[in-house]
Amino acid sequence: MPKQKISKEKLIRILIWVSIIAISFIAIYALRLIAAKPLGNISNAFKSVFIPFAIAFFLSFIIGPFASMIESRLKIKRGISIVLAIILGLSVIIGLLTFVIVNLVVQMSSIFSSLINMIDAVWLENIVSVVETYVQTYINDTELAEILNQLTSNGLSVDRVIELLGGILGFLSNLTSSIFQAVMILILTPVFLFYLIKEKAYIFNGINSVFPENVQPHLEALGTRTDTSVRNYLKGQGIMIALIATYFSIFLSILSFFIPGFSIQMAILFALIMGLFNIVPYIGAWIGLSLPVLFMFTLHLESVQNNEAKSIFVIGILIVVVLQVVEQVIEASVVQPQVLGNKVQIHPLLVLSSLIFFGGIFGFVGVLLAVPLAATLKSSLEYFKSLNNKKPKQSTT
Repeated sequence: MPKQKISKEKLIRILIWVSIIAISFIAIYALRLIAAKPLGNISNAFKSVFIPFAIAFFLSFIIGPFASMIESRLKIKRGISIVLAIILGLSVIIGLLTFVIVNLVVQMSSIFSSLINMIDAVWLENIVSVVETYVQTYINDTELAEILNQLTSNGLSVDRVIELLGGILGFLSNLTSSIFQAVMILILTPVFLFYLIKEKAYIFNGINSVFPENVQPHLEALGTRTDTSVRNYLKGQGIMIALIATYFSIFLSILSFFIPGFSIQMAILFALIMGLFNIVPYIGAWIGLSLPVLFMFTLHLESVQNNEAKSIFVIGILIVVVLQVVEQVIEASVVQPQVLGNKVQIHPLLVLSSLIFFGGIFGFVGVLLAVPLAATLKSSLEYFKSLNNKKPKQSTT
């Protein structure tokens, strides 16, 4: 079979593209070496604006209808109803997050304390006493000048001290920048949220008017698709959270009658947390499962420590795991197709990629916003695909 020869024009095109890609990578690397700090500052500034805007954009789909309800029920001005809705909505969200975090810390502290009490710490005390004795003897037998000379001979010079101080200052600078970014997020999110609820159409029409007229219809179509996808996703997730919380509230409350120390209040608390963690795709459900499992494991360790070992705690852990598996099967096969439908179906590979990508850029906020952003990306790709499908039809007429 004769070999196919590459034409001269095609070879030139390939070489041009390879050269462009290589030069682009070299330029990016050189720019990173030359302007690493300014680029870092620009990136931090971008995050300080983008993160609160993205949070406010997605919260506007939840708090916006609430503001409209307050306005119609109380017969008050639009601006006042939006402010009341933002205050009440953010208070509920922040309260729930605080509640979850505090209980996480309490449960982890409880299980760690139980583990520490169970461990025979005699050998640890012996190691600590030996180290303390050695350090005390070394300090007593060695003059301060000798210590400094040894440190200097081991590499502690003036340059090393300056480098160490520079590292400390860099750490403090990064810490200050992180604190400032967090404060800006807390301040800007309610401001962005207010204007996105009150003047969302005006804002996006203004952004759309900046682009050329032949591009504006495409942006409007993309905006409509994105609005529909995000609205359906958030509505579906709200229903899913309510259903999951109700499911676990019923079964964990029944389980609380048979497990000592596992009250109905704790059962409802864990059910609510497990429902909220469903916001994070795939891993959120199993993170939520770990809380009641850890709590029952703590009760089991305490019973062992008091020489009152009971198998009921182990049985309870197994029952909770089985309940979680059953819930996941029902959710994947019945609930999700009925609640979410085909409008917001996203391929698992796209979801996982979005979690890693947006989580790496924006941290925990990126993980929470990964699926809505993936839905936006999916609707955009589908729109451009529909445009490509229309082109051949237009050319044949």
